[in-house]
Amino acid sequence: MIWLLAWAAFTRLPLILSGIIPFSFDHGRDSLAVLHLIKTLNPVFLGPWTSIPGLFFGPGWYYLLAPAYWLTQGSPLAGPLTMFSLSLIGIILAYKYLGVYEAIILATAPLWLQLATGAANPFPMTLVGLLLVIALKKGWNSLWLGLILGLGFHFSSALAILWLLVIPWLVKPKHWLKLLAGLFITFIPQLLFELKHNFSQTQAVISYFTAGESQSITPGKIAIVTQSIIHELNLAILPDVPWLAGLGVLIIAAGMRLWPKIGALIVIPLIGFWWLHYNPWYAYGLAPLAVVLVGKVLRALPRPIAWIYCLLLLIGSAFRKNPDLLTYKAFLPAKLTAINYIYNQSGGQPFASYHYLPEIYDYAYQYLYIWQAFRGRPLPVEFSYQPNAPAYINEKADLLSRLPSPAGPAQMIFLIIEKPDNVWHYPFDSWLKLINFSEVVDKKIIGPELEVWQVTP
Repeated sequence: MIWLLAWAAFTRLPLILSGIIPFSFDHGRDSLAVLHLIKTLNPVFLGPWTSIPGLFFGPGWYYLLAPAYWLTQGSPLAGPLTMFSLSLIGIILAYKYLGVYEAIILATAPLWLQLATGAANPFPMTLVGLLLVIALKKGWNSLWLGLILGLGFHFSSALAILWLLVIPWLVKPKHWLKLLAGLFITFIPQLLFELKHNFSQTQAVISYFTAGESQSITPGKIAIVTQSIIHELNLAILPDVPWLAGLGVLIIAAGMRLWPKIGALIVIPLIGFWWLHYNPWYAYGLAPLAVVLVGKVLRALPRPIAWIYCLLLLIGSAFRKNPDLLTYKAFLPAKLTAINYIYNQSGGQPFASYHYLPEIYDYAYQYLYIWQAFRGRPLPVEFSYQPNAPAYINEKADLLSRLPSPAGPAQMIFLIIEKPDNVWHYPFDSWLKLINFSEVVDKKIIGPELEVWQVTP
């Protein structure tokens, strides 16, 4: 097992420590919430919003991130370091409770590398799925099974609710009360919120299922969802080689025959997503189930064939090429380059910073400026997606109250511009008219989709 952990660290840590990690809309939003949590120590009862208007995940993601953000003093690397730690825990659990084949797959297959070097709310669902399989295999107390299932609602409620349709039929009816008790414990934060806010989330769920946008099945949607889930599961069990895709389907299908219960936990959500709203990350929780089924098949094969399979995964992870993402707008290095350029250009003078992004809200830049301020750099006089923007970040006022105020009015204005700038719902030219400036003094090209303008007030 030690060599597997070492291999996982060798293939993942350098990428994280180099800082080449995704950091955009969701990452900035989550980082602001966690920084507020560790600076104020105010408990949170909800996590990020879901795809259903008015419905939120549980707060588990924020509490999971908090220790690493505290230890790193708010570094954006805290999220990927958390997921890296969870990936090592997953390898250990797989090796101890499932077997060496499963542990090798978790240490080498491409999806596990991807999830261990980024950070997003659905990513821990892989550990939830792994614990669910272990609990079923080892016959853990149904209270623990309920706790594990309930945690799923903190990371991927869409998948968790479909599992909830299956799990009770996999345990004896006399254990349902314990299962329910475990579920209840994980919902305590959300229940407290509901009691205080007139059951607003319950109303959101009812509204979605009575008049939501996705209660129909079409051949096109069936094809899209099925292909997407197959793609994600293939990345969880095979080298990233397109012509092997059919092999992955065959192996998983063979595994379902060997362990039908796990097959049901994959097939029922697949059918459910034909009908409900679907995003590719909903499949992440299914990935460990696919790994377990592959492990079953490998044990049924002659040992040399099984080890050749593992060797191909090892070779694939060893020779995986990482694209050059230093200047790509969605990754941390490009954003830090933009902010560092602004600080250098300002020369210590007060400045304002406005940000054009196709998604409008600039959570990532909001977090980076506040994080830099906690490290001793001066705050911009104003930093937002436009001048005099209405409040749109609940945590911002509390965090700014703990920092020195800017000294005087802005003497310089900087514009951070992320392309494409021709999005129909938020035209760049219209945004530019909101900025009160006379001329462009300088332009800094950070990358093909990111640039910084210095303009005169």
